[in-house]
Amino acid sequence: METFKKGEKIGKYVINSFIKKGAVAESYTVLGPDDMMYFMKIYELQSIPKEQLFEGKEVYEIQLCKELNTDENANVVRYVDNGEVKKGNVVYHYLVTEFYRGMLLYDAVKQGGPFDLEDAVQITLCVLTGLSFIHSRALIHNDIRPSNIMLQELDDGMLMPTIIDLGHISYMVKGRPTFVDEDLMPYFRAPETFRAVYTVKSDIFSTGALLYFLIFGKSPWEIVDLRTFNGDKQKIADAVKKARKQDLVLETDEVKLPDYMKAILQKALAKKPEDRFASAGEFAQDLIEQVMPELAKKMEDNEQNACAEEEGQVNAGPVITFKKGSGSGFDNVTGRDELKEQLRKEVLFALQNPEKAKAYKLPAINGVLLYGPPGCGKSLVLQSFAEELGFNYSIIKGVEMGHIYQEGVLDNLQRIFDAAEIKAPFVLCFDEIEFIAPNPNAEGEESNITPQISAFFSMLNDCSKKGILVVATTNRPDLIDQAIMRVGCFDRVFFVPQPDREARKDIFMDHLKDRPCEELDFDELARLSDDFNAGDITEAVNEAAMTAAYNDVPISQKILVDVLKYKNPTYSTKTRIGFNKN
Repeated sequence: METFKKGEKIGKYVINSFIKKGAVAESYTVLGPDDMMYFMKIYELQSIPKEQLFEGKEVYEIQLCKELNTDENANVVRYVDNGEVKKGNVVYHYLVTEFYRGMLLYDAVKQGGPFDLEDAVQITLCVLTGLSFIHSRALIHNDIRPSNIMLQELDDGMLMPTIIDLGHISYMVKGRPTFVDEDLMPYFRAPETFRAVYTVKSDIFSTGALLYFLIFGKSPWEIVDLRTFNGDKQKIADAVKKARKQDLVLETDEVKLPDYMKAILQKALAKKPEDRFASAGEFAQDLIEQVMPELAKKMEDNEQNACAEEEGQVNAGPVITFKKGSGSGFDNVTGRDELKEQLRKEVLFALQNPEKAKAYKLPAINGVLLYGPPGCGKSLVLQSFAEELGFNYSIIKGVEMGHIYQEGVLDNLQRIFDAAEIKAPFVLCFDEIEFIAPNPNAEGEESNITPQISAFFSMLNDCSKKGILVVATTNRPDLIDQAIMRVGCFDRVFFVPQPDREARKDIFMDHLKDRPCEELDFDELARLSDDFNAGDITEAVNEAAMTAAYNDVPISQKILVDVLKYKNPTYSTKTRIGFNKN
């Protein structure tokens, strides 16, 4: 049973929900003073032996998390805060870390099955990047396993693996560990850890076991269900040692690995530490060179991304994982039936039916541009399009990428195109591309071709031959450098209008759910909001909610209608305010 309840205040944080009770700590989600969500671990100080406290006073995880201070590494959980709280006569220490929305790697495999080889390697590379950072601080993680890795979904659609639990982090251990070892996953532990020896090499073994799990869907040498031993440490250790006397299974009816991959797994999972990779960096480099030779070659050719190994560290260039198109597709887009039918007929059909496309000699589609006023749902159509197609995809936000005349942007774009080619067939999505390739001519006329726009044009041109489809959005096509609007870059251009009546009804229903409301006529609300975009509807609902809250009444149809009567749409197709399709 959890110690703290929802709504209780811990320092400046408020308990939101209980996650789990571990060997020495309880985990919660909490709301911070900035109304952001965070993870919190709470330790009952008097229940932890003094030898497992840093200098006998502080929980090791808290102290070492502060030392790690992972702002500079996206693959390791970020320290936010820590403190002390007293409840009754009991003193608790707490650690606050960044909150990640996503799915545990363990759950992803159990629900979706093993990953294909390239995806498994990409995830492992991210974990090794995080480990390299930890090891560079002379620290050992000691508990790399699938349930400690979060696949968090980023804004651009990528799934980024992050090491989220540092409950067993320590300095090198040769004798008595400074952490409880009873909850370590036996099949992911290196042989020497059963003798209380924890080093960089034991983290290498655990990461090799993680890679094996990603490929085969089970732990290496997983033969006996260890739960039958009811937590008996000696019986569990003996069972694991016995299982590891057998040969490691590296091929099944479902999984056929190339010889070089078998060799990598055997080296990472070597029973003797001296036979394993010397560092996380060496492990990563071997994966890149053997499994991803094209990327390795491009990295060697690019001086800025050449591997620069230092002791305990590695810069392995761009490690990018991409999302697989497997969502609801166009089902997420309410209304806009004409646009969806156009996209299905003119773009998706040929890509999803390559044999028919070949027989009928349908031309390859290189690029698609979606344009329309802000708030009309172009970004949603963009992501839904990628999911409908079912290819790997990534969404690059133009405003975050920067423009091609800024230092380093072209290099970053080239790396993205290179990685997409390796993962082909691939949908490369650019949201608000006018930020990346702005037109220096205010009138929208074609400007002089600069070296930068020429380089970007070369990346975009004939992408279809590399298995890449470029899909971009823009609010203003005239703000894009016209050099990349030529045939060969964007072959199809589609206008995305404001939400139609059915879409507006859906937006109202979404924004009003879970709020105190009277019975509402959503059809009338959709009719009264003609020409409103999603942002206009959001603003109207928030105004109605504020009025209702101030008067301490539920949100009613009358309040909503009164708001809609005096509000005007941001962009009107009737008066051509703000945006002209033509």
